[in-house]
Amino acid sequence: MRVATRSIYSSMQQNLLRLSSELSRLNERVASGKKVGRPSDDPMGVAQVMHLRSALSQTEQYGRNIEAGKAWLERSESTLSQVLDVAGRARELATQMANDTQNAQTRAEAATEVGHLLDQAIALANSELGGRYLFSGYATKTRPFAKVSAGGIETARYDGDSQSFRIQIGNEEYLEIGKSGESVFLESGLFDILGTLKKALEENDGETIASQIDQLKEAEDHLSNEIADVGAKAARIEAKETILADLNLQLTERISQIEDGDYAAMIVELKGKELAYEAALASSARLSALSLLDYLR
Repeated sequence: MRVATRSIYSSMQQNLLRLSSELSRLNERVASGKKVGRPSDDPMGVAQVMHLRSALSQTEQYGRNIEAGKAWLERSESTLSQVLDVAGRARELATQMANDTQNAQTRAEAATEVGHLLDQAIALANSELGGRYLFSGYATKTRPFAKVSAGGIETARYDGDSQSFRIQIGNEEYLEIGKSGESVFLESGLFDILGTLKKALEENDGETIASQIDQLKEAEDHLSNEIADVGAKAARIEAKETILADLNLQLTERISQIEDGDYAAMIVELKGKELAYEAALASSARLSALSLLDYLR
């Protein structure tokens, strides 16, 4: 039974279209270096890659949070160290001015410096990073401290939040990086101590001046503990950063194993498909050249 000419040409056309489609897909793979470029290439592989990319995106976000957290902790530690220096300088002045050899004039001069130290401490407590206040607790957009006078003594009022500001560094893992200024500064009593010392110096009150020395030492101890706490958090965040870096590498390698193809093998397959396509074209050309008489013979 003779095969109809229409069937021959239809089969030839379908074969060419199939080979052309396969060539196009192979060219895409070679160009991208990926063996999985569309869901039809490997449905299960594509699903795995989507899941892995979602996990990778999440770990990358944790990494960005950690970078922001590191900067926050570094700035906090530097700020607290400067406040500790302020307290130390105030204690030196209190120790000097508590001596009975001091007079009203020298104590008045020291009072001026202590006033500047109070202003400096308040300014440091209002330190910012990227437009956010370090010691406002969760309310990072609220300026935490304002200078006020209570009972004739200069001090500072806290206007921030009592909750700590925290970041997410892992799945259900959070780290407090922005503490409440209430716990950092007001609990140390530093502002009240500096204000009391300033007034005592202005009034030439040697007994009150002397009583502030131990108060300042306690404030320094409190600030030192806060600095140590920041250091511990910095160490934890660095350890987490290393863990996330390793996890990112593992996820990236797994995605590569699923997606990336063997370049040499893909080239060989492409060349083979090109030869098959050229052969099909040549065969089609020969068939197309046949006349009706050739079929009737």
